[in-house]
Amino acid sequence: MKIIIMDDTRKRRDELKQAIEKHYKNVLAFYSSNDFISSIDESIPDLILLDMETWKKGKSIYNYLKIGKKLENTPVILYNAEEDMYFVQDRSRHEKDRVLQKPTDVGTIAELVQQNY
Repeated sequence: MKIIIMDDTRKRRDELKQAIEKHYKNVLAFYSSNDFISSIDESIPDLILLDMETWKKGKSIYNYLKIGKKLENTPVILYNAEEDMYFVQDRSRHEKDRVLQKPTDVGTIAELVQQNY
């Protein structure tokens, strides 16, 4: 299972990667849009974990490149989101998508991944 973490906060990104790697071996963690997009172009992941603030920073490039269409069949966990936030343009919600409201701690995200994916 290939899992991508997209978060520009180094400490949280590293902690989340370590927590998830205890159960899944193929975990990639990125802070830049370029690395995130390149990884998706190489192969579609099985799960994406996105920090809301990080997503907002790269949203215009994601929309331009139609990243949402590429992720149609990939579940996404959006964390640190505002209430009732849905975020990926040009993409229908996946049945396993989850939106976790702000503030979200690393343990909650890791537990959700372990229990549901």
